[in-house]
Amino acid sequence: MIAKARWLALLHLSSLALCSAGFCFSDGESGFRVRPYLQNPSATEMTLIWFSEDDSPGFVTYVEEGSSASKSLSSVPVPAEALAYSDWENQTFLNGEAPAPPYRHRVRLKELTPNTTYVYTVQQGESQFSAHFRTAPGPQNAIRFVVYADCETEPESTGKQAKWVAPVSGKARTYLLDQTVGYANNLKVIKARQPDFVAIAGDLVESGGEQRDWDEFWRHLTGAEQAAGIASEIPFFAAPGNHEYYEGPRLDGYRQPGSERAVARFRTYLESPANLSPVPEHEGRYFRVDYGPVTLLFLDVTNGTPGGSINDTNFFLLGERDQSGGHSPGFNPGSEQWSWLETELEASRNHSAFTFVVFHHSPYSSGPHGWPPGVGDGLDKQSGVPVRRLTQLFMRYGVDAVFSGHDEIWERSEVTGREIAADGRMGFETHTIHFYDVGIGGDGLRGPEAGLSNPYQKYLAHRDSPEVWQDGVLLDGGKHYGHLEVNIVPLPDSTWQAVCEPVYVFPVFDSDSTLSGFERRVYDDVVTLVSDR
Repeated sequence: MIAKARWLALLHLSSLALCSAGFCFSDGESGFRVRPYLQNPSATEMTLIWFSEDDSPGFVTYVEEGSSASKSLSSVPVPAEALAYSDWENQTFLNGEAPAPPYRHRVRLKELTPNTTYVYTVQQGESQFSAHFRTAPGPQNAIRFVVYADCETEPESTGKQAKWVAPVSGKARTYLLDQTVGYANNLKVIKARQPDFVAIAGDLVESGGEQRDWDEFWRHLTGAEQAAGIASEIPFFAAPGNHEYYEGPRLDGYRQPGSERAVARFRTYLESPANLSPVPEHEGRYFRVDYGPVTLLFLDVTNGTPGGSINDTNFFLLGERDQSGGHSPGFNPGSEQWSWLETELEASRNHSAFTFVVFHHSPYSSGPHGWPPGVGDGLDKQSGVPVRRLTQLFMRYGVDAVFSGHDEIWERSEVTGREIAADGRMGFETHTIHFYDVGIGGDGLRGPEAGLSNPYQKYLAHRDSPEVWQDGVLLDGGKHYGHLEVNIVPLPDSTWQAVCEPVYVFPVFDSDSTLSGFERRVYDDVVTLVSDR
């Protein structure tokens, strides 16, 4: 346990401005409930979304960097009723004075120039906000993106430190930072690297149905003290995790209709390319992204069917096939999402240098959700094992890597075509897929489960990054908050290279145990992929 003085130093270094009410920002800008952020980027278009306190229109002015020919658009405010505070939150935390739901503003900027920086300003009432963004490049350009999972924000993250299991003894210790500071500095490191976009593999918030937890998320991504905030300059995509379907322990949990109320907040905040599902409620839950030379497929694997079976990833959540009123899509063979996925995988194989898949439940893991689905010892009600059914499709269509979370353990597994046969068809015997658990965004830092073996495991930070201590000060190694950085570049021989760097954000302490800052470090498990597509 760190001393009180060091804890105060950690809070001072935190990039967040905390607010006891759970919905205000420290910049005093009454016009914005959530400041502008970027969504759904392409080479020629970009979406700006923000939320205001009242129903007055906002105004966007944008201009290509170095040009004087600016353009302007106005927004149409729409009441965001899905973002209302629950009665429980209102009475427990807000003294019965919760603000009314905000107004959502969405402006789509079009006819932009690819691979070009734009400066934009949003005027909302008397408040003004300015930042910049860069459009996506063409398919022949290098790109960089970052992926992580399980930030699970909530106001209670401040002062809440993860259990940090010792690699040798297996004893639970207390991590050196609280989750608020850990996530904040993870984002600082990501922003400094200026990726083209960020992907989040689920569990953005602790409870999807608690508005305070979403307020905390946006304080991290667009908060005033982050100098325009990472999401205001770098677009992000997200797959839903089980926590996005969880209304909260004091509310309906995974039961309906509370679970759908929870995921409605996720769908209100985020915008993604349309999947053209015949079920309108499935929009935003799974989708395809083409960005430069890559395709990413974001899936919703939070609910296998039938419920409570060996194919189910969440025994608590019932979807539309269970006549419950919920709309969580299935992902197993015969489901709409399976058919959609197969079509998009085939298109990606013919379109992009690399294909990556993003979802929440890690199918190959030595963490707590690596047990088979079921009830009782050696089983798990939130298992990722059922998602292995998708591996046959991934093999058949040459997926390069899969990014997931859920177990919060930082683990990489490899599965080869020799081990997976799809419908008796071979031809991919030498293909290898890398499966990552990148669930160290700002929560967890778990160790492996005793007695559980993952035969596909190739790297586990808990075991393969030994802690180095000197005079009571950690010098290197161990599990820390972080992310995966992927750099994709063309090679002279017309092939492509993707370098996957597992990044951890290391808290640096002086010899007197005073926290002095954070460093970007890379685990000794850099993976290089090559494609000739």
